[in-house]
Amino acid sequence: MFNEKVSSYLTEVFKYGVLAVALLTIFFFWNLTTEFYETPKFLALAAFIAILLILSTLKYISEGRVVLKLTPLDLPLLGLVAIAALSSLVSPAKYISLLGNAPKTHGSLISLIVYVLLYFLLVNNLKRLRDVKPVITTLVLGGAVAAIISLLSFAGIKVLPFSWAQGLNFTTTGSSFSTSALLAILLPFPVINLLRQSNPAEKLINIVVASIYTVTIALIGSTATFAAAAFALITGLILSNKDLPNPRILANLAVPIALTAVVIILTSIPPLGKAVNPFYAAAKNFPREITLPLSTSWNISVSAFRDSPFIGTGPATYLFDFTAYKPANVNSSQFWNIRFDSGFNEYLQILATLGGIGLGLSLVLTLVFITSAAKTLNEYRAGGQNSFEASLAVAGVTFFVLLALHSSTLVTSVVGIIILAAFMSTNPSLTKELRVKLGAQGDVRELDIFPAILLLIILGLTGLGSFFIGKFALADYSHRLALEAVNKNNGLETYNQLVRAETLNPYNDLYRTDLAQTNFALANAIASAKGPTPSSPAGSLTDADRQNIQQLLQQAINEGKNATAISPRSAGNWEVLGSIYRQVSGVATNALQFALDAYGRAIQLDPLNPILRLNVGGIYYSNKSYEAAVRFFTDAVNLKPDYANGYYNLSIALRDKGDLSNAQATAEKMVSLVDPKSPDYKVASEYLQDLKDRIATGSAQQSSITPPAATQTSPLQQNQQKVLNLPKPENIATPPAVKK
Repeated sequence: MFNEKVSSYLTEVFKYGVLAVALLTIFFFWNLTTEFYETPKFLALAAFIAILLILSTLKYISEGRVVLKLTPLDLPLLGLVAIAALSSLVSPAKYISLLGNAPKTHGSLISLIVYVLLYFLLVNNLKRLRDVKPVITTLVLGGAVAAIISLLSFAGIKVLPFSWAQGLNFTTTGSSFSTSALLAILLPFPVINLLRQSNPAEKLINIVVASIYTVTIALIGSTATFAAAAFALITGLILSNKDLPNPRILANLAVPIALTAVVIILTSIPPLGKAVNPFYAAAKNFPREITLPLSTSWNISVSAFRDSPFIGTGPATYLFDFTAYKPANVNSSQFWNIRFDSGFNEYLQILATLGGIGLGLSLVLTLVFITSAAKTLNEYRAGGQNSFEASLAVAGVTFFVLLALHSSTLVTSVVGIIILAAFMSTNPSLTKELRVKLGAQGDVRELDIFPAILLLIILGLTGLGSFFIGKFALADYSHRLALEAVNKNNGLETYNQLVRAETLNPYNDLYRTDLAQTNFALANAIASAKGPTPSSPAGSLTDADRQNIQQLLQQAINEGKNATAISPRSAGNWEVLGSIYRQVSGVATNALQFALDAYGRAIQLDPLNPILRLNVGGIYYSNKSYEAAVRFFTDAVNLKPDYANGYYNLSIALRDKGDLSNAQATAEKMVSLVDPKSPDYKVASEYLQDLKDRIATGSAQQSSITPPAATQTSPLQQNQQKVLNLPKPENIATPPAVKK
């Protein structure tokens, strides 16, 4: 009797824990981590997973047996975890694959493990329809509240007083896509209930919820969420009556459909004449998500698959696949200077990061669920299933529709996992039970050490996981404090907090690059305060100052190198290291050679990036190696033929090389690319005129106009005394020239 009461109590506590997971996934955010939304949600999810795992273990011990539900999705999910673990183990960026591409955790091995654990915990504890309904109801109502908050933000109404929550696209999920995708996944519940519900009060509630959902999706959604919502709506209509169109059914949906249609019209059609349409203006000003086109993502994923066909490049490494494999036409797009860390959709992303085996398991997972859902929906139309089970089936398929149209986020993954687990839990025909006896049953219990061992193992694993997650959270908190110190211009506090963050989590390359740049900034500050002045051309640097600068610069270089060791495939890390080497060239021997090597390695990882080529050209120009400067500036414009800044730098390098005719032709090309309304147009025109005057008069006078890529503003460059002796690099990574 006592054990039954304990089991019943633990079951109730578990249910409330699941409700907390649902609410926190939608609403939890804070400004105490580097990233305000997904990181707090993940930390809360991991904490509750540990609690729920312990509760499940205690429940099994109190009942004297373990009863595991086996579902058709178990093997694909476990297979994905296994492949992700193996891929992480052999990935060149092991720490990134394990922990995520900072500050994001979603997509990493650890996040996948947490999601799969959530699935198994839900399937094995939410065993009846009455256990599942409160969770889904919480999600549906929570989605409505999140939608209202998004609508208020869209209308310019400040929901929260924080400065970072004032944007038009503020939402509690972290992104407009996450919110609209959440609503699309949950849309089948109010729609199908509305079409089947006869109770006037419940029908009114469903009309309101469905209207809020569809209007919000219309206002802040993307093509992916529009398509997913349309799928959910049409499927719900088809399921509700065999002989569509039925006037009664369509009448039930009249309000949400009409409101959504009005919103689409108001936000899509510009006003006539001098009329004012605030909806149209708000829609035009609304910050929309930038995603990779399908063709570009396909090229990247197929190229990554070609080189890593079985297990991919590693979880959370799509950013590196993008830089390595992006096609040349990316430089012709509006967002040519953005490095994307996710693919067009989840399947292409998995193909690149987990290879053919990972994609195969994902497709098996998708097909198994869709097949099971189709069976349930057929039974529903035949009258053999209730509307709630049908709603779960449609919501689950909608989740997979979204994965085919967009890469996942933490919110969509967690909500999708809850839907899949709920569907399996409420379909006994799809599950089997595996029973394991833990101890003797009866009034007198035999001494059995196995339950204690099981509890100790679970406590040990959760304790170990909690320890590392706790260090992860504390490190991220220190990094947030460091960023706040930067905003307050407090260099010492920034340094101290970054050192603490790095000590707690030495495997985060973001902390390393930030600390490298902070060390350089502190050294720069000393040089600026005590560097040469008109009244003191030699400056006032003391031996102690030089020693401090030397130590800070050495630390900056070491931290930059550590970042490249943690994530060697990151072109950004090599770019930071190259920038530091370049800026210390005034006080460090051989620094420019090391800068060229670091930039060369960055180019090897991001070969079609014109900015990297421009920076290398600037290094050569500043060293008066005009031939090499011309070569790299030419690379930049060959990679991006409409790169006005590239032509500007190239023209100046050609001029100083003595090739004035080509310099003029290049300058004319540059002027043609600059918007006449832009402030840069005046600068470009004045340079072209100066060049023409030189050609006309044959003037050899040196010009003060230098390439922007060669500009050096660091006070360290003005110090002629070397304080850091770097060894001569054995080799310099020099990329091949780019053909026009």
